[in-house]
Amino acid sequence: MSESEKSTVLQVSNLTKVYGWEFQLGPRRIGRRVEAVTDVSFSVKKGEIFGFLGPNGAGKTTTIRSILGYLSIKSGLIMINGLDYLKDALEIRESLGFIRSEIELYGNFTGNEIISYFGKFRPIDQQFLKKLRSIFKVDLSLEFKSLSTGNRQQVIIITALASNPDFVILDEPSSGLDPLMAKRFHRLLLQMRAEGKTIFLSSHNLSEVQEICDRVGIIRKGRIIVIETVKELRTKSMQQLTVEFADGEVPDISDIEGLSNVFSVKRDNSTFYIKVKEDINDLLKFITTNRIKRMTLEDSSLEDIFLTYYKDELDEPEEVL
Repeated sequence: MSESEKSTVLQVSNLTKVYGWEFQLGPRRIGRRVEAVTDVSFSVKKGEIFGFLGPNGAGKTTTIRSILGYLSIKSGLIMINGLDYLKDALEIRESLGFIRSEIELYGNFTGNEIISYFGKFRPIDQQFLKKLRSIFKVDLSLEFKSLSTGNRQQVIIITALASNPDFVILDEPSSGLDPLMAKRFHRLLLQMRAEGKTIFLSSHNLSEVQEICDRVGIIRKGRIIVIETVKELRTKSMQQLTVEFADGEVPDISDIEGLSNVFSVKRDNSTFYIKVKEDINDLLKFITTNRIKRMTLEDSSLEDIFLTYYKDELDEPEEVL
């Protein structure tokens, strides 16, 4: 095994998953077949936090459930720490933690009983559990069914991480957490990364991904469309230019909208807020033909970048009910 393979914790290669069935019966096709993900490939390296982004229906959950071995796939290869995700499933689960929102645990069990129960399947790291108890403030002596949504999520997190796993798959892990608790959780994940742990994070919270992830993969309509570091993605994909023109020197907004690589323009009197993709030279040449009072240029947020990959769907007219 090469050094590169040793440092790869998760390798997904050409994953394709199909739901349903159909067959030809004379001139008619019977049934319904849906290809949920198609030829999906990416890798997650040891000691990184990898963000996995996409709206509902893009293929995130199908990909995660396939990685966990919950689904049979049509084709492709999934390896975790060099082990086959199906043949070596038991060995893989010894070093794997999984968190997803909206999971229902045993309602009549207290938090302590739930942690103890799952500890029978995977040894608990008592020192790490003590740390988790100090971070999360949920009362573990209460029955799970009596807890609020946020406190239930804390129990789920503690239970999943109590073994101090080397590799963690997180599916909307901050769902229900209040901002302070989410911040504590993010800090914990960064500490785990610093200790060499590997984290795969699927989230709708783009500020969360931007804050803690090293690399990001975006999936759209079942296909991976981009994989970049967060820094590279923000630098290459989108920039926010704010320009305040001098009196009498304000251009028409339509002239700016027509320039190459301009994504959107908003105007507030003599100030323009312009989002531009990649090369901004045509824009700069145009606006500098006018007198400028003030101008700032900064990378856009990950949310802005994400939306550029779905711009055509945003532009579709809403269905009238």
